[in-house]
Amino acid sequence: MKPIDVLFLCETNAATSLMAEAIVNHRNDTRIRAFSAGRAPTGVILPEARAVLAASAIPAEGLEPKPWTIFALQGAPRADIVVDLATVTWTAPEVKQLADSPVIRWPLRDASLIESARERRLVAEAVFDALESRIGRDLLPLVLRSAATLAPRRAAVGLSA
Repeated sequence: MKPIDVLFLCETNAATSLMAEAIVNHRNDTRIRAFSAGRAPTGVILPEARAVLAASAIPAEGLEPKPWTIFALQGAPRADIVVDLATVTWTAPEVKQLADSPVIRWPLRDASLIESARERRLVAEAVFDALESRIGRDLLPLVLRSAATLAPRRAAVGLSA
């Protein structure tokens, strides 16, 4: 069965959504695959986000900020579920370009938008904890329900794997 593709969106794709992507993919659960993107991506992952991931033994290799528009391109992974992590809601037309399925709103602070290094680290830690909790409590059950719903549709169009 093809995994459920989840796209995490935030403003800068430098901390919050990258951490979510890393947490999900680190689980090695073949039912789910995560990606992330931002509205105005920065050039690199926030050092505080990298440090928080390292403290939890979650690798940050391969994580890089990218614009959401690459997921609207032909041939790009099409999200089965979009998780909007931004404090400013993504517009319906933007999300419609990315997925036809559920959109979850988890507005969390973006550590990359904070000036103070100390506060950035505290926010990155708090956001990481919130993401771990919500992924386990809210996202994984939704993935299981979505997998059951999507399987017949994918089989009908020859997308079963």
